[in-house]
Amino acid sequence: MSDETLPAVTVGLFGPRRLVKTMAEVGQEVAERSAHGIRFLTGGYDDQSEAEERYLRLRDRIDAAVFPGPWAFDLATTGHWLTVPSTHLPLTGAALYAALLRASLTIEDVDLSQVSIDSLSLADVAEAYAEIGLDTAEVYDVPYEGPASVDGFAAFHRDKYERQHTTVALTTILSVERDLQAAGVPVLRIAPTRSSVRDALETAVLLGQGTRMGAHQLAMIAVQVIPSRAESGDYWQQELALLTHQKLLSEARQVGASVTRRSDTLFLVTTTYGALVRLTEQFAFAPFLGALTAQLGVPVAVGAGTGQTARAAEANALMAVEESVAAGGKVAVYLDGSSERLDLEPGPATTDAAPDDTPIDQRALEIVTSIASAMSPTPGRQVVVDVESVAAIMQVTQRTGRRMLKELVDAGLAWPLPPARSTGGGRPRQQFRLLTEKLD
Repeated sequence: MSDETLPAVTVGLFGPRRLVKTMAEVGQEVAERSAHGIRFLTGGYDDQSEAEERYLRLRDRIDAAVFPGPWAFDLATTGHWLTVPSTHLPLTGAALYAALLRASLTIEDVDLSQVSIDSLSLADVAEAYAEIGLDTAEVYDVPYEGPASVDGFAAFHRDKYERQHTTVALTTILSVERDLQAAGVPVLRIAPTRSSVRDALETAVLLGQGTRMGAHQLAMIAVQVIPSRAESGDYWQQELALLTHQKLLSEARQVGASVTRRSDTLFLVTTTYGALVRLTEQFAFAPFLGALTAQLGVPVAVGAGTGQTARAAEANALMAVEESVAAGGKVAVYLDGSSERLDLEPGPATTDAAPDDTPIDQRALEIVTSIASAMSPTPGRQVVVDVESVAAIMQVTQRTGRRMLKELVDAGLAWPLPPARSTGGGRPRQQFRLLTEKLD
């Protein structure tokens, strides 16, 4: 699916007016960055009861749709008025962080350890609170479990506040926010971040392109890095994540796909069924598997899934990648929710570029050889240095040591690692892994 053949698409944006305004602003940025014709039409409303009418106004003019969350998406699906492939804005940890920050800045006497939260899962809430170092003993959560569960959200928040168990309510539902405001309960709405909105809009564009091309199904490819025990440390895992993300972006760009990093080891590539057919050569070979395994030097599992919605495609891809992990990454797995499992053998272990015959800078080669020799690494163990250790080994000032490391990075002989956390405060140390394998 080349750039020239990607069709122009129109995406409908639905939800509360204020949120739709943000979606439209982000949509303008997405459209300006795209080389293809992309248009966004807005269907904002003041109440969820107006959602169907707003959608029906635009249904004949759009190729895909974006809803504000799983509740609105499910109502459209169960109401049988959804006519195009659709997705919804994700309720991620980042949205919760933003709501907690706004609460601390705008609500007097708020205690973030005494909060009621709806829609998010208990696991997501616990993870977010652990990240910011707050206890969840007095944090009350009611997850979204289908459209019927929303009916009890307002009463849940009121009860906790009236019993003085909470100091603020966080909700994702506009009508719940209004009910609580009328009851005098301090409340803030959890809104997706602009980054989450952008991801959803780019997914919708891909859905629309698939619709216009006749490939109505969305395809997702889950890539799971399987680090060995030797690479199980925090630094190695983060380095592998950076390398994997870089390689996937390069590969995905060739078929107009987008890449989302779910964790240090899990990535999702969003594309269309037509592009998946091209990547797999008519389902003859596994996408990415051979190339990534060769480039990263560790096993990689790949699972591909398709579906009429982003949720279905993602669910199939995640189930498929678990099957690939169980097989040790020796095969990729494809699931579409209806047919039997399809195993795909690794393709040729090609890189995303022709072999680089450019000679390595001689000075940089001498520097990395001297450092590696002084470090006396155990065979197979990675060499990690910082400015201070390089300066000491080479007997130069730290300023010169910093310049040497920059030379090594520019020559492709070192890779900057994420800064190490400082236990005593101050600026974290920047560390680098020497790519000593290039000396062989």
